[in-house]
Amino acid sequence: MSGVFQLVKANPALAPLFIFGGSGIVGGVAYIGHCLKNGPDVIINKSAAEKPWNRIQPHENAKLWSPNKEFWQDRKNRSEELKRA
Repeated sequence: MSGVFQLVKANPALAPLFIFGGSGIVGGVAYIGHCLKNGPDVIINKSAAEKPWNRIQPHENAKLWSPNKEFWQDRKNRSEELKRA
């Protein structure tokens, strides 16, 4: 580490390179950590359900936005009718 400081002290024009390069590396690692912690596609907890997408019922809409809401309502009504029968 002291070698980097000596290099920058000898040639100050390299300081922005190390500052921006280092901040880019730190930002990239922080983004990866953020995605691992908050991402819905990432499963870190190995003791939970192995495949959480299997918990979705056939009548449930797993999409963020669906243009055809009547389809999912009809599908839910049909599944409830089949349960009663």
